[in-house]
Amino acid sequence: MDFETVAGKTVQRANIDPDDLTEVDAAFRGEFDFDSVHIEKGAQVDTSGEGAIVRSLVGPVDLSGSRLAPVDLSDVRFAGAVLANTELTDTTARRVEFTRCQGIGLRVVFTMAADLIAEDCRFDFASMRFDKIKNAAVFRRCSFREATFGGDLSNIVFDDCDLVDVEFAAIRAVGCDFTSSRLVGGNGLSTLRGARIDPVQAGTLGVQFAREAGLTVD
Repeated sequence: MDFETVAGKTVQRANIDPDDLTEVDAAFRGEFDFDSVHIEKGAQVDTSGEGAIVRSLVGPVDLSGSRLAPVDLSDVRFAGAVLANTELTDTTARRVEFTRCQGIGLRVVFTMAADLIAEDCRFDFASMRFDKIKNAAVFRRCSFREATFGGDLSNIVFDDCDLVDVEFAAIRAVGCDFTSSRLVGGNGLSTLRGARIDPVQAGTLGVQFAREAGLTVD
């Protein structure tokens, strides 16, 4: 098993052996059940489906505008997948990775996320909600320009990410870590009680905090 520690949080990576995977084409329409496969090619734009993916590698696959819900993911890696304007509004994720994915306008609701990692992805204008987090989630070198985050943001680490004009609507944020990321502008910062920022970020965001508290800054 492959573990990684970031900002004091340890996450387990997807348990996948590429030598054990069977190559298949994308087939997300209707009901699907993938186990130990590499979905290496195919485009299913604007498709609708529901199902489960286990011990599998997905990508590069184009799922732009697709609506997949509910989806149960266990030990899955999305590599180079296109998830622009995709809807994943009832997703359970256990040891799931997103690598170099394009998720502009992605809408995802994690009913439960455990050991989630996203690296080098673009999630501008995306909407992400976490109903429940187990262990931790790590976003590394990701872009979240004008994205929206809601729900339980506890134990989420943003490592070297760009968060510009992001809107937050957190119900919990204990252990959420922004200290190594660029956090500029945004709304709903007052909902991030328990999150960690560094002194420089505190100075930069001071005006925004004051405005959310109802103060006039002249």
